[in-house]
Amino acid sequence: MTDFIRVISISSLFFLALFCFQAGIFLYSGHKLKQNGRRTLILIEFFTGFLLLFDAMAYFYRGNTSAAGWYMVRICNFFVFICNFSASFFICFYICEFIKHARLNFSILLHPKASIKDGIPIQLFLVLFLCISSIILTVVSQFTNILYYFDEGNVYHRSTFYSLGVALGLLPGLITLTMLLQNWKKLSKNVFISLVVYFVLPLTGIVMILIVYGFSWINISFGLGALHLFYSSIKLMEIEFYSREQAATILNPVYKAKPADPEAHKRVVRNHFWQTLSVSLGGILLILAIVSITGISLPEKTLAIEEPFSKNDLTKSVCIVFTQNADKHWVDGEDPDRTGAQYDGIIYNNMRSTIITDWNFSISVPEGCSVDPGPWNGTFSLSDDSLNVKKPREGDKENIHGEDFYTITPLKTLGFGCIMYTPHGYQPLMQKITFTYSSILKPLTNVLFDIFLALLFIIFIISTTVMLFEGKLIRVEEENIKLESTVKERTKELETEKNRSESLLLNILPKEIAKELTSHPNSTIAKEYPNVTVLFTDIVGFTKISGEMKAEEVVTMLNKMFSLFDERAQREGIEKIKTIGDAYMAASGLTQESENDGAEKMLRFAQGLLSDVQSFNKTSPVKLMIRLGINSGPLVAGVIGKTKFIYDIWGDTVNVASRMESTGLPMRIHVTETTRAQTADLFPYNENTEIDVKGKGMMKTYFL
Repeated sequence: MTDFIRVISISSLFFLALFCFQAGIFLYSGHKLKQNGRRTLILIEFFTGFLLLFDAMAYFYRGNTSAAGWYMVRICNFFVFICNFSASFFICFYICEFIKHARLNFSILLHPKASIKDGIPIQLFLVLFLCISSIILTVVSQFTNILYYFDEGNVYHRSTFYSLGVALGLLPGLITLTMLLQNWKKLSKNVFISLVVYFVLPLTGIVMILIVYGFSWINISFGLGALHLFYSSIKLMEIEFYSREQAATILNPVYKAKPADPEAHKRVVRNHFWQTLSVSLGGILLILAIVSITGISLPEKTLAIEEPFSKNDLTKSVCIVFTQNADKHWVDGEDPDRTGAQYDGIIYNNMRSTIITDWNFSISVPEGCSVDPGPWNGTFSLSDDSLNVKKPREGDKENIHGEDFYTITPLKTLGFGCIMYTPHGYQPLMQKITFTYSSILKPLTNVLFDIFLALLFIIFIISTTVMLFEGKLIRVEEENIKLESTVKERTKELETEKNRSESLLLNILPKEIAKELTSHPNSTIAKEYPNVTVLFTDIVGFTKISGEMKAEEVVTMLNKMFSLFDERAQREGIEKIKTIGDAYMAASGLTQESENDGAEKMLRFAQGLLSDVQSFNKTSPVKLMIRLGINSGPLVAGVIGKTKFIYDIWGDTVNVASRMESTGLPMRIHVTETTRAQTADLFPYNENTEIDVKGKGMMKTYFL
């Protein structure tokens, strides 16, 4: 990274962080966080602000070897990862609030099953799991360097499993984007576009980092995305203000109708699963493709060899041999105490998928050694007690083949050597060797990786195919639902009219009679029933009362009281027959069974009518009393006439019930011996009295 790009990166990150903090403070101002409708957006702004700030400080302290720089580089890079994962979770939570059109409580995360049943997308919990896993992996990396490490110059480097960290960082965003696209019909258009733009910016950053490496494109795109959400939120506030919907924190979405068919609902759920899997695998394959092209930088390793090898050891990943050439050695003509010899070194790369990109060789030597000019394949230097050889770099006079020539590809070797003068008896095979090297893993050269990549690609193709197929079926079903809806709308008025007619008919006739009349409109409807209980009631002194009132007042009074009677009859299953003036006629037990509870139901109904009259008198200026007569026995019921027909009952049972009412006492229930016989165990009766009933002679009757 050049100083110019470094300054631009730090400046851009710092100012974007400042804007994010300002946005968060603006949204927070005047409200407690727990009560703020845009609470989640506030958290997004603050976490993104800290992400950018820590990234800027990491760039600033990069390469600073002071104590403060050592700590700041590590702390800042650690919090860059933590803030990145946290912001990813909160953007997912933010979108869920729009989908549910509600300010969600974070406590739903503690009850995933109940929350999913309540309509919270399952993707929220997948993202939560991935973000927590990533944070744990980042913490572990502080002690194991599995994601990144720092060299002696306090410079940040990607480590062995850095691609895993990238995948865990990318998957939450891909899953959240999938969730957003799956629920787009539940969002208003401006909200949907605003949220999609947030995801477009990081994707643009990924493309830019491939074109121009060294600039913090991705984190800057996150900052721009957070500011975009802020300005979109301001626009929503403005719409709420001018539409006078200030109480709403999120604009009303247009909800997608849930499929009524359980199978259709299951198909939609399956399709969402395949969509999520397909997008996630696509993201992983993209990462693996990039990694395959660029390789994975592995941490620097140092081998301390106490007993040097005389030949390659295939059990070692890297083997180093440094020996004195047996045929090329002589006594130094200028110093007889020294031996001149050719020393040959060979670096064996026994790894199948790893390239050694940089290396440094050191071996112990005695004092008084010297090296002739013109060594090969290395830059040589002597210190007090060792011979040091490093890979030639740009600018070294020994770099005559170019830097790439001195890298060691998988299963290859690199030889180096020099002419060196040493005291007699020096044996390199007896000396300690230190070998330090850096390497890059090229995954595509590994068969297992190729198999894994092929399996992922096959699963990706299968999931994409299934997703497209399921999506087609869902669209066909949606079209069918639309057609069915059109048919229902066209028949809605007809059904409404039919229901109105049926309701009107049921107000006139019993349900069974109405069905029979509808099915056979020209037939004569009359049935015999073996045991029906009939009630008559009328108002005591009605002629005198009505003579003292206006006609409108009389009708209003009768309507009010008989409405109470009708409501009770409907509640208790009593069939109202008709009203004639101030008389009310009802029946129960209209079944073909001779043994029924019609008498009991009618007596309880009669007791209720007395209570209704008492309730009526509490609010009416005119105080009324009624007589009630009840009789049980066989009768005939049917419909009279073809136009303006009515349902009526006939027989001696009806006539006697009418006589019970006319010979009764005010606010008393007068019953025949037949009715009493069916209810003697259920109700208390007074001793019988004998009355002269017209057409029947003397009869025993009872008062309840």
